[in-house]
Amino acid sequence: MASHPQGPAPVSRDTSGVSTGGESSAEEKLRASNTLLRAISAAQADFIRGGEPRDILHRLLAGVLELTGSTSGVIGEVLDCPGTPPSLHLLASVPREEDGTTWELTVTRDAPAREPGTPRAVVEAVFTSGAPVQGRDPGARHTFLGLPLESGGERVGLVALTQRPGGYDAGLIDFLQPFLTTCGDLIAGERNERRRRRAEQELRQKQEASAERVRLLAERLRLMMDSVQDGLWDLDMTTGRVFANRAWVGMLGYDEGELEPTRDSWMSLCHPEDANGSEQLVQEHIRGAIPFVEREQRLRRKDGGWSWVLTRARVVTSDEQGRPLRMVGTNVDITTQKLTEERLRSLIRTLPDIVLRQRADGTYVDYHAPRPEDLAVPANALIGSNMRQAPFPKTLIDKMFMHLGRAIREGTLEVFDYALEMPEGREYFEARIRRSGPDEAVSIVRNITEQKLSEARLLQQEEELRRHRDSLEELVRNRSEKLLKATIELEEQQAQLIQAEKMASLGQMAAGVAHEINNPVSYVMSNLGTLDQYVSSLSPLLQLQRELVSNPGVASAELLERMAELWKQEEVDYLLSDMPELIEESLAGTRRIKEIAQSLRSFAREDTGEPQLVDVNTEMASALKIVWNELKYKCEVKRDFGPLPPVSCHATQIGQVFTNLLQNAAHAIETRGEIRIRTRQEGSEVVVEIADTGKGMTQETISKLFTPFFTTKPRGQGTGLGLSVSYGIIAKHKGRIDVQSQPGQGSTFIIRLPAAQR
Repeated sequence: MASHPQGPAPVSRDTSGVSTGGESSAEEKLRASNTLLRAISAAQADFIRGGEPRDILHRLLAGVLELTGSTSGVIGEVLDCPGTPPSLHLLASVPREEDGTTWELTVTRDAPAREPGTPRAVVEAVFTSGAPVQGRDPGARHTFLGLPLESGGERVGLVALTQRPGGYDAGLIDFLQPFLTTCGDLIAGERNERRRRRAEQELRQKQEASAERVRLLAERLRLMMDSVQDGLWDLDMTTGRVFANRAWVGMLGYDEGELEPTRDSWMSLCHPEDANGSEQLVQEHIRGAIPFVEREQRLRRKDGGWSWVLTRARVVTSDEQGRPLRMVGTNVDITTQKLTEERLRSLIRTLPDIVLRQRADGTYVDYHAPRPEDLAVPANALIGSNMRQAPFPKTLIDKMFMHLGRAIREGTLEVFDYALEMPEGREYFEARIRRSGPDEAVSIVRNITEQKLSEARLLQQEEELRRHRDSLEELVRNRSEKLLKATIELEEQQAQLIQAEKMASLGQMAAGVAHEINNPVSYVMSNLGTLDQYVSSLSPLLQLQRELVSNPGVASAELLERMAELWKQEEVDYLLSDMPELIEESLAGTRRIKEIAQSLRSFAREDTGEPQLVDVNTEMASALKIVWNELKYKCEVKRDFGPLPPVSCHATQIGQVFTNLLQNAAHAIETRGEIRIRTRQEGSEVVVEIADTGKGMTQETISKLFTPFFTTKPRGQGTGLGLSVSYGIIAKHKGRIDVQSQPGQGSTFIIRLPAAQR
């Protein structure tokens, strides 16, 4: 029967193994113990050198089987995870073919009713009892020994030895204690190593989302850490060694490798006022008081200055006893942010308003009050108190919570007014609430009592002003009607003046225009007379042709001879070649007459319609046609028309300006000269330049040039209104006229008009 050891077993000895009783010689026991200890030492050294735990355990098991004279045995790791049946994972076995398999363990309430006959039955008996199980009867058919393996007070595995001649006893169990301890430690070490590798694998999957092996992960992690802008670091808390990316040392101005990668070296960079607080937070995190470390601290740069850094860190790997092994973290340079915050605090300190920061539940977490006595709650008790504890009416508190919740929930700016009865009397306040975080908002409270009083006074003043305004409006209405009437009359007079000046200019041009029309009329009449002669010469020949066409069958040689004679006599070939040219010249003359008539009609008509889009180049060409008779005898006109956008204007008024300037240019040239006309676009303006080589003007003349009725022409030859009217027309079209002139060097008039908006 299987039984638990109760004391020393009877003395027995087997020639194939170690003695198990008191009759064994001390020399044999010492030799066996030394052999076992040497095997254990070799196994431990092999494990430290990185040997495979399975091979090490197999060699230990083979040595123990030889020392004890057992024929078979197993060493396995107990796997007892919640939610799954317990099992034994074989790490070493004899015979070897069973290595790597897993046995599901059946847990029974009582010890087995019969002796275990196999190593599997032995380990199930040990797992059930939790204590060593042995076959004590030397004459039993099956002998066995099952022992638990423990490490750090935890059962980590089981050992089973079977078929030892002479059986197993308590003395053998004592002999095997170093072996059991070593196996337990090896299994626990391998288990911890698996846990460590599993933790590193999980970290690797989170950081790289890949199944790379540990050796490749370190390189990829370095590349990743060097590529981010934030400082990343990994601290081995057992050795104090630190790995950091380039950004960590770069933010302090150091080059990679310039700082010793140790915790002490890095702690020396921390500001003395911040070091103790940082270490305290780390210890609180290790104790589990806080989930992670978050600290704003100052670190010394290479240039000796200080940078504000936000450090976030947490322990990612711990041992079986919960001691931290690795801590990872990030460092973010917040120097600029801290400077900004300091400026913001300085700005807030200058505000005359109360600034409150509170959570969604109404708890105050921070405040700024220029006058603490203005707070509804004493300043030393405000932080941590709740808005519902304030001495406000319930309706006001509900209103505040409504706006606070909406500002945090929807991100809107909530603005509302309220009134409070204060010791000095009733006062008014305005609150502005804006969300400042996922679960908090900032409120700015301003005392607007003076504003309310000012508004009341303003309303009273407005009422008084309204009464005065009503009386003034009637007076203004009457005067406006008179002013409107006068304005209409003035506009009518101005239009009449423009039309009169236009007609005066037209009258001055009448003789020249008549001469201009007379030229084409003369050669049209001359050409028509010639054509009349040609028709008279062709009439006899056409009569003979009619006779020939009327009687085609009776054509005689005499008739054809007469036609040939007439053809030669009247020089018909010449007439036929000259007639198209006469007709073309006559048509050109009539077209010239038509153009002059149209230009005169456009120039003379009154401009009473709305402004239209006009091509300035076209209007300039039309003006040249009108005044051409005055220009062609003593002026050489040079044109340089550039592409122009349209101008919104009254075409006839712009044409009148061009006509006036061209006439003045012609009058300024006494004998023979040149007029240059150039058009171009400059930005959003259309520019027209009319320059002449005339006698020029003095500065005194230029200063009076646009004065009504001022003229430099002899009495009776000018009205003095041309340039004055032109100036008014250009100003009316939101343009301007500039003059450049010197005596004896000619004059240049520059007109600028705004281009039409597209």
